[in-house]
Amino acid sequence: MHGLKKMQPLFTPLRYLLTGVLLIYLVWAAEPLKIWEAAKGASLPLLALAVVLQGAGVALSSAKWGALLSARGQPQPYPWLLSVYLVGQFANNFLPTGVGGDAVRAMQLGRRIGSFSQSSASVFIDRLTGFLALSLIANVALVLSYTGIGGERLETAGWLYLLSIGFTLAGIGAVALCLVAPWLQKLPGNRLPEAVRGRVAQITTALAAYLPQGRWLALVLALSLLFQSLWFIINAVCGAALGIQAPLIIYALMAPLTDMLGLLPVFVNNMGARELVFTLYLAQVGVDPATALALAFVVLSVRIVVSILGGLVMLFGGASLREVKEPPPSAPAPAPPGKTS
Repeated sequence: MHGLKKMQPLFTPLRYLLTGVLLIYLVWAAEPLKIWEAAKGASLPLLALAVVLQGAGVALSSAKWGALLSARGQPQPYPWLLSVYLVGQFANNFLPTGVGGDAVRAMQLGRRIGSFSQSSASVFIDRLTGFLALSLIANVALVLSYTGIGGERLETAGWLYLLSIGFTLAGIGAVALCLVAPWLQKLPGNRLPEAVRGRVAQITTALAAYLPQGRWLALVLALSLLFQSLWFIINAVCGAALGIQAPLIIYALMAPLTDMLGLLPVFVNNMGARELVFTLYLAQVGVDPATALALAFVVLSVRIVVSILGGLVMLFGGASLREVKEPPPSAPAPAPPGKTS
């Protein structure tokens, strides 16, 4: 265990190294000048549309997070939710620190409600429900592309099938774990130190509490599906901006599989994963590697342009990234409507 802690500082540089090597290989093989030629001919009106849609996606994600908090009886002002979400996007794309967007949101919400265990649980459930929607789209697209029902029969590498199935099962397992977490934390009994026992109980109770039920669950999942559908449409709009003639089903495959692959602790901000998946699939519809990589870089650029708004929020004092300690234990969060404690 001590050896792993000593090696931990090496993990981040190693990720950057592996991502960089893969990117350099793909770009070199496709020829940088050809990639630039493909990218510079992009339609500006369509790129502007992609940026607007990306902004709408962030707005939609903020609304979904707000629905999760409302379901728990902790509604927050929508402008605040949106500003924090934008700051999280900025942190993911620009800050050379270990502070990710999810950590930013958990910190900001924790300051408002007085509990970082509850705020972290809300962010985790937000991500988990989004991942379930992502998995659904990926698996439906894989079936349609394999059978040709979607209008185009596409080949998918076996390891990508395994990746999709594995992450889908992991997502379902995480939901089940959230439901039984309070029961599981009782199993060790008094074998855990009292301080550890209290912290575990706090986290497991929060996870179970923030998993929505009934109409709230339906609303959150619907918003998740809408966002993930919007995301692959943004990819398709970027493809159209580059003059790529490809069926919509290919974007419904590439966008979710890229995000799944990017979850592996090898890639940084999906870079490398996106370029690899785009190259593999677009080659099947006659798109050369240079144009496929140009599309990957354009999609990344659209996401970065919108995340710059988060930097403006920080600049004008809308959020702070300074580290804070867990506040003193507060009163339990109010039970959601229709539930009892």
